[in-house]
Amino acid sequence: MGKTEVIVDTCFLQKLSSEGQAIHNIKKVLDELEYTPVVHPYIYAQELSLHSYFVRLVDSGYIRVIDYNEFQTDATDKQTYEAYYDVLYEEMRKTLEAMNSPKQVGKLCLKKGQTIYNTHKQGSSMGDVHMILMAAYLQMPILLTEDSDIEMLRNIAERRMQLGKYSLKIFNGVQLIEEIAKKKDSTMTVKEIEAILKSMRERNVVSDIKKVWRENHTCVCGGNAESAE
Repeated sequence: MGKTEVIVDTCFLQKLSSEGQAIHNIKKVLDELEYTPVVHPYIYAQELSLHSYFVRLVDSGYIRVIDYNEFQTDATDKQTYEAYYDVLYEEMRKTLEAMNSPKQVGKLCLKKGQTIYNTHKQGSSMGDVHMILMAAYLQMPILLTEDSDIEMLRNIAERRMQLGKYSLKIFNGVQLIEEIAKKKDSTMTVKEIEAILKSMRERNVVSDIKKVWRENHTCVCGGNAESAE
């Protein structure tokens, strides 16, 4: 079975790599799950390209930047994409407002020369809308992020777009590590998992994840599962 392409965003990569201090953790975790990371061209241009360590991962071919032509194959696709973008963004804004969420985003007011492709507004979740749309257009199965707003956007997209049986799974870094702990054939030891969680500043979940690992790994010699490293 081949590797699965999964969408990654900046906050996920920053968390998993300890803000670039442990880049090897990205490869270790994603390779264990047979995931190949891809990014939306907007996310690369507006966010990832600002960090040299992520640029190197792209230049080396480890992270693939998807081209707009892959999900906007003609003028109609592009027009529809932009229309959906406006709908999803505005409904997200109204939902956050109705929820009285600590996070509020302003209306998508673009000035002359600005487009949804070349404009970045801090804290506006513009990139999140792009990722959800690309996932839907390409029917990609998994999105990796630390941003909880993505789930809300996914639900909005499911209501607003005709997606049929397509569904998108969303995982954050801790949830991804838990998936590895559940793998009975995992090549990563519990100590390696613990080290990654600590580098992610997630010490509070270490005991829970170790419990999951023990429940899915038994030592053939009858000893403690944790000793089978």
